[in-house]
Parts: sequence; C-alpha cells; structure tokens
Amino acid sequence: MASFLYLLFFFFFFFSPFLSCSLASSPPPSPSSLIQSTCSLTSNYDFCVATLQSDPHSLKANDVRSLSTIAVTMASATAKSTSSYASAQAKNATEAAAARSGFRTCAEKYRYAGEALRSALDSLAGDNYDYAYVHVSAAQEYASACGRLYQRSSGVAYPAAMAEREEELKRLCGTALDIISQLG
Repeated sequence: MASFLYLLFFFFFFFSPFLSCSLASSPPPSPSSLIQSTCSLTSNYDFCVATLQSDPHSLKANDVRSLSTIAVTMASATAKSTSSYASAQAKNATEAAAARSGFRTCAEKYRYAGEALRSALDSLAGDNYDYAYVHVSAAQEYASACGRLYQRSSGVAYPAAMAEREEELKRLCGTALDIISQLG
C-alpha cells in the first residue's frame, strides 16, 4: 500500500506541470452548440460560424433571436463603414468626376442599407420577424443596386474595393436572413 501511495505521489508531482502545460495550449474552443445548430440551417455554414464567432457577444447568446441580432448588427456596421468609404471616395479629388458621382450614389445606397438594418434590429427587438426579414432583404438589395447604379451613373468600371464590400454585405445579410427564417 505504501508503494502505491509513493507511486501516486511521485506521478502527481512529476507529471502535473506537464498536464497543466498541455491544457494551457489546447486548441481554441469549438463553436457553441447554439451557433452550430443555428448555422447548420444556413446556406453557408462555415461563413455563418466564422462570422458569429468573430463577435464575442455570440458566445453569451442563449437563443436564435440573439444570434440573429448579432448577425444584423454586424451587417449594419458593414453598411455604415461602406457608406463612409464611398463618401470619402466621392470627395477624393483624384477620382474622375464620373467616378465621384458613382461613389455618391453608392454612399446613398449604403446609407439606406444601414437604415434598413437598424429597422430590422427594431423589428427583432419587437419580435416582428417578418418585418425584420423584409428590412434585411431591402439592405441586401441596396448593396446590389450600388454596383448597377455606379456603372450606369458613372460609365466607368465598378471598383474592386466596392465589389468586395458589396459581396461582404450581401453575405452578411444572407446569413442574417437564414437565421431570421428560423424564428417564429
């Protein structure tokens, strides 16, 4: 019996530093089961998980409505930053006059997208999921309209930076729509 205790004592003191080191360097936690189950019903699981995990609030979310609010909030931030970017480009003296016109058009469309997304957040807060869905759909369409109207109003090619921002907002809105569809 004494040899067993000696062995246990030796094992504990000899290997405990190695165990704590291996636990400290464990891989990052997997997505919460709520994020996994919610994102499994979206059209782009990997994008949904990555998007929600990038926001620390999602780890504290306790229902699908909370995750939908996070997704819409992220889309709203993207719309706002894109509107600011387009506005800055519209004021850029090095841009051709036609391009500045296109950027002004896009700034306006992304401002409208941001307003629609803020309305979606209000609708989510009031449990009006159908209205939230309509508002997010409108924001997604405003992003699409930017590219079409940019080329029409300016007659020049749509800048790659704007195309990337448009695609990002459309993907965020698509994810938000997929999550909102799971409500009510």
